[in-house]
Amino acid sequence: MQVSYSILQSSSFFVECFRETMPLFVAALLLYLYYKQRISIIDTLLYAFASEAYTMLAIGPTFTATFFVSTFICIEQAHRLFTGGQHIRREYLLLLLLPLLSHITVFLVTQLYKDPFNYPGGRYYAFYTKPLYFYIKTYLPLFAIGSRIVQERTPLSWDAFCETMKRITKISLCIAGVQIFIQLTFQNVALSEILGLQSRYMAEQISGPLGLRVQAWFGEPKVFSAFLSLAIPILVKDKEYRIAGAAFVVGILTASQTFYINLLVAGVVFVIFGRLNGVRLKILCTLGLIIGIFMTVAASKDYLLKHYMANRNDPVYKALFERSAYRYDNEIWQKNNIVLGMPLQRDMELPVVDFLRDEPYLLLSGYGAGNSTFIPPSYFFGQPLYEFRVAGVGGHNLNMRWFFILAEFGGIALVFFFLVLTRVGSGVLLFQRSYFAFVAVCFFFSQIDLIMIIVAILGAYGTAPVQDPLYEKDIRLAWGR
Repeated sequence: MQVSYSILQSSSFFVECFRETMPLFVAALLLYLYYKQRISIIDTLLYAFASEAYTMLAIGPTFTATFFVSTFICIEQAHRLFTGGQHIRREYLLLLLLPLLSHITVFLVTQLYKDPFNYPGGRYYAFYTKPLYFYIKTYLPLFAIGSRIVQERTPLSWDAFCETMKRITKISLCIAGVQIFIQLTFQNVALSEILGLQSRYMAEQISGPLGLRVQAWFGEPKVFSAFLSLAIPILVKDKEYRIAGAAFVVGILTASQTFYINLLVAGVVFVIFGRLNGVRLKILCTLGLIIGIFMTVAASKDYLLKHYMANRNDPVYKALFERSAYRYDNEIWQKNNIVLGMPLQRDMELPVVDFLRDEPYLLLSGYGAGNSTFIPPSYFFGQPLYEFRVAGVGGHNLNMRWFFILAEFGGIALVFFFLVLTRVGSGVLLFQRSYFAFVAVCFFFSQIDLIMIIVAILGAYGTAPVQDPLYEKDIRLAWGR
């Protein structure tokens, strides 16, 4: 295992063995239920997404149940494609080729204009093969997932998606409750790790009011908080107020700023712009207003930080504002991390923003899918994993997914992805349009790739009642039809 992943590993050998076998077990179980037609493809993907706390770290942190499920689906779809079972429509062929076009552009830029990258150990070949690895491991499976969702039902069911979201929320709230009870009662790290918690989120000084950041079986507390924030509007619409209230409380216990931001987005989308019919108009108006709010907060940050420091011992202030104050406070770091009013994470988005500021021509092409490893380590100086950046160990993930597309694929690809992912078909009701816009805006702040793809397809292909047949025989649909 790479040293950079050691902080994710359990100190108990037996606990780590359990955690590393769980992804295969969960993936096998879900695929069995799916092919037995007990659950739909959307159920399969969402359940896998909700179990990413368990990872095969011996291979890498992204080898979760979602990875194995999506890889299996990708192989199946490739087989159907090569045996003539389906074909790729022209407009989606361009979507499939976008990473290649971006990579060719980056290659030409580095050869003919300027090469701003760092190659640890002189591994120039890795810079050109890394995008291929990303394409096979990540991009193709996501594309295949979209294809499989389209094949499973036409039109697709919005009601079924909502029921699955609510079901996973209820199960996850129960798991989170058990995690809290076990950790506070027994204070046993190994037992809590078996239940899905990570030891690094059980340090009292950084983990919120209970001394731990709950995550249920999700990959990270911030991912769990994002899922809860996406479920709350559905619960409120269906008048399940108690579950929505419980989700709100547990969302606070994740100690994630993503939760509050997404709830703010929900308020703007459903209350302020709820009557707007156009999904793209809702998205752009909401993003504009949210950025305006962030810029107002940033302009008043000195006053707000002073007010927080005067009340920092208050449990409510500590629970709600401690991490926000840390993000805005630059007294220790002496480096401005505020962009458009938003305090970027100093070890994640900020180094990439600084790199693109210095190399603005890359905003057109991006730096290449998976090539974040080759950003010069000087941009990460002072961060905990700086030495690994120097050695070229590990990649660099971005939670802000629209920005991720911009950074890795470029601005032209970002526009194309936005137009494809925000198409709306006929028969989509006003609440569904608002929810679509809500997810698209949250995609700017949260790593919710699967949910974004599912909701985009539901929006593009209409809806059907939940009692309609899940499967059709002899399906011969085009990818993306």
